[in-house]
Amino acid sequence: MKTVMRHVLVSAMGVVTAWALTTPLAGAAEQTMRTVQGEVVAVNVQDSPNVIVVKTVTARKQEMIVGAVVESGAAITRGKEKVGLDNLQVGETVSLTYSKSQDGLVARSIQVKGKK
Repeated sequence: MKTVMRHVLVSAMGVVTAWALTTPLAGAAEQTMRTVQGEVVAVNVQDSPNVIVVKTVTARKQEMIVGAVVESGAAITRGKEKVGLDNLQVGETVSLTYSKSQDGLVARSIQVKGKK
């Protein structure tokens, strides 16, 4: 029985080590940023955290829904004017730049392009 437990422990340590070597550290300086352009389907400023949901179409003509938390430091603009998240309306076209964190997607900037 002790031999079996030792093998399980060694296997588990190997999995954790492999994960640690392939997973970026939280707060790493280099984060992958992605940008999508699409239609705002929901904005939630009533709850914390604030959230934006954008519907876009991929290069392969597949619909994709992106929901991201909007933190207070996110840049939101309409033309050259800074606006608040509460100024965005369902149906507007936006360009959403976001990064992935341990807790999900986080909006870094939102540029309002206009109505669909």
